[in-house]
Amino acid sequence: MFKNKLDLIQSDKNCNDEMLILPKATIKALLLVIFGSLIVSFAIFFMVLENKEIVVVPNLYSLTIEDAIIELQRKELIPHIEFKFSSSALDKGKVIEQGPKPGTVLRHGNKVIIFISKGAIINRVDSFIGKNIDDVIINLKANSFDNSKLLYHIVEPLEVESELPRGIIIRQNPSPGTQISSLTDLQFLISKGKDRLDKHVKNYIGIYYKDAIASLLNDNISFDINLANTGDFGNIVFQSIPPGTKINESDKILITIAKPKLDNKIIFGILTYKLRQHPSYVDISVRLKSLDGENSLIYSFKSKGGLIKLPYEVYKGSTIELYIYDKLINKTVVN
Repeated sequence: MFKNKLDLIQSDKNCNDEMLILPKATIKALLLVIFGSLIVSFAIFFMVLENKEIVVVPNLYSLTIEDAIIELQRKELIPHIEFKFSSSALDKGKVIEQGPKPGTVLRHGNKVIIFISKGAIINRVDSFIGKNIDDVIINLKANSFDNSKLLYHIVEPLEVESELPRGIIIRQNPSPGTQISSLTDLQFLISKGKDRLDKHVKNYIGIYYKDAIASLLNDNISFDINLANTGDFGNIVFQSIPPGTKINESDKILITIAKPKLDNKIIFGILTYKLRQHPSYVDISVRLKSLDGENSLIYSFKSKGGLIKLPYEVYKGSTIELYIYDKLINKTVVN
């Protein structure tokens, strides 16, 4: 019994061994197929490498413009040259960027862009002395500065007592003609002007609101507005600072207007808007555009910014437009 089992196991083992052994002819055939495949693969690989239509983009960084062009022509690539400023004067005339990047595979005749340094930006500070600071800032912001032009960073200006009109630039830092090569902080010393002198409050009570507002705006006196339902339609019925009081620029007077009596086609309201702060006075105008397209001026005054409240009475559907100089900054349709 034991013997039969051992014979059976030995028989199975011999059978498995026979299944794993391949004929020599088959093995040789397989080896030939594998070897032939490798030869074909290597042949294709070297044919691609030796293909004269394919080149690798060279590293052109720090080369002079002449050497970079020669290197690209040697690779039968077309150079496309652009110029830009760099952070160092030592880079002038050399490649500071390229595209495509080094190592990129291209075909002959493809274009490679190389950026050549024009050196560091060297310029001289302009003279702004004697000009109005708001005009200067508006002009600087309006200009489109590209990489080849000077860019100023305007620092908060300083005000000093002066006989010159308000906002006139007396001094600047850096001074005119200073050589600079990068983004430059520019600070102005400007005149406070004569209109910083103390003013005296007038008597506005009993005056129609349009005349009172025009007087306050003309005197550059800050004011706030309240409304009241009384019989003095449209007139000023209260002022917080008594007539004849001496005030300075920081003082604000509160006036109360009796609501005017109007028909149903006309609307009375108060235009409220917060202006951006300016270092000196800017020209403000409030204009009316009627339904038939006609334009008229409601208010014209100077302001340094902050919250403004301006009463109006206009026909329904009219448009009230707020301007700084000739730039429209707000539009309100009255309904």
